[in-house]
Amino acid sequence: MYNFNPNEKEAIQQLTEGKPELPKKPQLEPAQLQGLKQQLDALMQSEKPFLDNELNLLKLAARMQITIHTLSYVINEGYGENFAQYVNRYRVEEAKKLLDDPQVAHLSILGIAFDAGFNSKTVFNTTFKKITGLSPSEYKSRSSVL
Repeated sequence: MYNFNPNEKEAIQQLTEGKPELPKKPQLEPAQLQGLKQQLDALMQSEKPFLDNELNLLKLAARMQITIHTLSYVINEGYGENFAQYVNRYRVEEAKKLLDDPQVAHLSILGIAFDAGFNSKTVFNTTFKKITGLSPSEYKSRSSVL
């Protein structure tokens, strides 16, 4: 934290008060944004890079052959999410499929979390509940009753 003297604080306040923020210039045209969203969705569904628990913005951008800034823009503006939210949404969907699959009933919930690309039990439980409204164990017991 910076310690400004009263004169500096007043000068800063005068400079920033009443000035509207400049509108952000779109990095991509709407058609370009839509095309990259479709490309990203296709990649996520066909190759499932989200299963890599070390996936990051750089790796995913390289797979799409775009810059990390462009990928970040596509995710932020195109989906209204940050990178982690976007990737974890796919991971939760994968976890739901695994929790519903009787062929992997032998796996623990933590094993399913790891198979879905999560590398933290806490992040898995928190994200799963935030997206579905249920904890993974509640989801599993509810889906096995149906």
